[in-house]
Amino acid sequence: MVKFFMSLFRFVNFVLVIGYLFFAISTKAKINSFDDKENIEVYFPQLSEIIRGMDDNSPMLKINNERVKEGSFNKMIADSAQGFTADLNINTYSIYENRPGGDYYQSYKTIGSIYVRKPFFQWGAIKAKNRIAELSENQNFKDSGNTKSNLIVHVKSEFLNMVLLSFELNLAKKILQLRDQNAENTRKRNELGLVTELNVNEAGIKKLEQSIQVSELERIFQSRNSNFVYDTGYNKKLDLNISADFKNFYLAHEIGLKIPLLVGLPSSNEIEQLKIQIETQDQKIIVANSGKKPKLSMVGAFFQDQIDLVDSPDSVRRNNFLIGIEANWDLWDSHLSKGQKSLAFAKKRKLEIELETKTRKLKLEVKDYQKQLVNLSNQIKLSRELVNSAKNRLEKSQIELNAKRITSINHFESEISLSNANLNLVRTIFHYMQIKLQYEKIINYSKS
Repeated sequence: MVKFFMSLFRFVNFVLVIGYLFFAISTKAKINSFDDKENIEVYFPQLSEIIRGMDDNSPMLKINNERVKEGSFNKMIADSAQGFTADLNINTYSIYENRPGGDYYQSYKTIGSIYVRKPFFQWGAIKAKNRIAELSENQNFKDSGNTKSNLIVHVKSEFLNMVLLSFELNLAKKILQLRDQNAENTRKRNELGLVTELNVNEAGIKKLEQSIQVSELERIFQSRNSNFVYDTGYNKKLDLNISADFKNFYLAHEIGLKIPLLVGLPSSNEIEQLKIQIETQDQKIIVANSGKKPKLSMVGAFFQDQIDLVDSPDSVRRNNFLIGIEANWDLWDSHLSKGQKSLAFAKKRKLEIELETKTRKLKLEVKDYQKQLVNLSNQIKLSRELVNSAKNRLEKSQIELNAKRITSINHFESEISLSNANLNLVRTIFHYMQIKLQYEKIINYSKS
């Protein structure tokens, strides 16, 4: 009976542990990811199409791809230093000899050689140089990925800015129409003696001010659109209209409930590049240490020459084979290797200080992004309350206008107030999404 209860206890404990692990994994998955409904591509599918085509269309990414190839070719050059090298040399010349007791004797001679060489012991210098080239290749590869990631974040952010500008421009044009109607109504009321000439002038001035604002927004939009086309290489017409789904999202969806927390140390391309550069200096120290040490290479050669026979103008051709070890030893280099080593140590110390500083700064940036997201989610709630209040005000204003208890000017101000409240809400939503893109980039980079 005791064994049965012990076995039952172990089984229950095992089930509880497995259940806890599944719960922890699912909880971590929820914590480490944003709400999918907060992804801008869900509401603007054209943005996904733009990003997919950037590899082939974006000038920046085309240059970026060539930079990656440069790193691969540099690695190929470094690898060749530890391989075999073969040289072929052929010399043909005419010789005029002044031999005793005779005239100048002219003859032709040909000398040919094949020389093969392979370094095999250089105190780790060749391996260190190879590692430096490999680190440079990795640096180019990481830079390439970071450039693409930064461009995608920039494109998404600029797309949001253009959607906001388009939304703001449409509202500005709508307000201009209202200002125009108000100016016309004020003029008619002035003819009836219900308002003064000053009211007419004020209405006209506000109409002109709104016209200037519309013109300025159109200028900014055209400029941003040109830059967007250049960055992405996307020449099709952009669909910047706010859909009904996105409108429901920004009016009702609870934003900021799933702000992920970064577990462990944050990282970025800048930090990883500093780590690569520190290791590069370590390898340069190895190269500098080998500067004044003997370096050995295996050599092999075949060469053919011609020599004159003794007491005869005739010559004979010789075949020669050579196999051995070659030693090169720089006994004095005027402190070249010492200076290279000291320089590498100094650069390494500087890079280590930069790494520590950048890591500390990135931690502060992560915390700042988290606080900004929380703050903006609270602002979104307040902005929604402002929109609802503006709607109630407009409805009551319409009732009051129908009952002729207020003027059309008062009702007009209520319409403008609602338009501005919607604009501020969308602007805050987009600001939240732009900060989210930056924060999400750090999280994804730290996980990789």
